[in-house]
Amino acid sequence: MRKFKKQILLVICLLFITVTISSCNGGKKEITVASKQFTENILLSEIYSQLIEEHTDLKVIRKQNLGGTSICFPALEKKEIDIYVEYSGTAYNEILKLPDSTGMSGEEIYNISKEKLYEEHDITMFKPIGINNTFALGMLRTKAEENNITKTSELKDISSSLRFGANHIFYTRLADGYDAMADLYELDFKEALKMDTSLLYDAIEQNKLDVIVVYATDSLLKKYDMVVLEDDKELFPPYYGAPICRNDLLEENEELVEVLDLLENRITDTRMQELDYEIDVEGRTPEEVAREFIKEEGLNK
Repeated sequence: MRKFKKQILLVICLLFITVTISSCNGGKKEITVASKQFTENILLSEIYSQLIEEHTDLKVIRKQNLGGTSICFPALEKKEIDIYVEYSGTAYNEILKLPDSTGMSGEEIYNISKEKLYEEHDITMFKPIGINNTFALGMLRTKAEENNITKTSELKDISSSLRFGANHIFYTRLADGYDAMADLYELDFKEALKMDTSLLYDAIEQNKLDVIVVYATDSLLKKYDMVVLEDDKELFPPYYGAPICRNDLLEENEELVEVLDLLENRITDTRMQELDYEIDVEGRTPEEVAREFIKEEGLNK
């Protein structure tokens, strides 16, 4: 009988401990917010994480710096993560593998991507954040102003005197790589060099290159005082950033719908460059920059 009472007492104690731990955790449901492996995506992931914590009772598990689309999207479908920021051009080309998007507007690509993700993958792509992290050509501001260049098409008459640089991948892309660019814009550079992305900015600063391929929201554009040339013949597909989330999670947590649209058109390419600059160059943490951004935008609860 004593042994039986001890067993009962043990069970009661275990139940008490379990309830206590649950109470300490607030009984919060957990969701996982992930990111790709570059500053912009990590920062956006942190901003959304803080917004979710601020506006809901959900507990956020962060999986930042997880990997590219080939890792993040399957993880989303397998319910290993719940939310991450994707790009319309990436969704269109890499995830959905839709036909060549050359000449299509950013809105068309976004709308088609959103529709297909919903229909084929039961995933919602929320409203665009405002950034378009697409490929572009960049020049030092002094060089561009010296030659009165603001558009890619204006390089045509002077390209034979300019040195061009891009990473190896750019030369292998069919629809929007080097050959397609040279054909569309009738460019014939004095030199066309391949080098790691990390070396391109140093090369242009050291006057070893005149034109390089950049990402439109890269913080190094600000650091090196560069200008992004307008892609006036629309070679590069738009890459509108927007959070994506599984519909089953949204059905269980309806409060997320409003939160995930809070950044709609709030961040321009220039603002994104500045935010990334604070992290990449000034050494601030994504947590600090995200917290300050949310306060400045009046997004606190």
